[in-house]
Amino acid sequence: MNPRKLLTLLLAPALALVAHASNAPTGKVGVYDSRVVAYAHFLQPAQQAAIKSMITEGRAAKAAGDTARFTELEKKVVAGQRKMHLQVFSTAPIPETLAAMQDRVAEVQREAGVDRLVSKWDEEALRGVAAADRVDVTDLLVRGCELNEKQRQTMKEIAAKEPLPLAKAREMGASGKL
Repeated sequence: MNPRKLLTLLLAPALALVAHASNAPTGKVGVYDSRVVAYAHFLQPAQQAAIKSMITEGRAAKAAGDTARFTELEKKVVAGQRKMHLQVFSTAPIPETLAAMQDRVAEVQREAGVDRLVSKWDEEALRGVAAADRVDVTDLLVRGCELNEKQRQTMKEIAAKEPLPLAKAREMGASGKL
């Protein structure tokens, strides 16, 4: 057998292991405060424009006498507001928010060297993840958000407080107190 071919055959498994190791998971998990991320995302111009558009469309439907469309849009706006309250004041998951910022999520994962992102409130997903393997990526996730100083201060205040337990927040939302 050709010595070059033999060397290639012998080295191929070792090279494959090295390549696999460089792509292997780090075991690090990016944790984030879902309340802060939800709040920042809600305030973004695209989100605000979508909400304002729905409200404008609802008002137009009401003015035109299209009560079915008005009621449908009103329900969407109210449901969105309730969901946002649960996410900002409690620990409700934010999958739609993360999906809307998927490019940013991928960038944060690369920058922080983490395999995945998990809400700091998701005890089940964090079970078995040592504190040393957790990297707080909250600031990285909201870094590019368009926020004014007052909104940034509010984010700090949200982060400094303990969230409402989700069951209590849902109860309060159902009663109109949240």
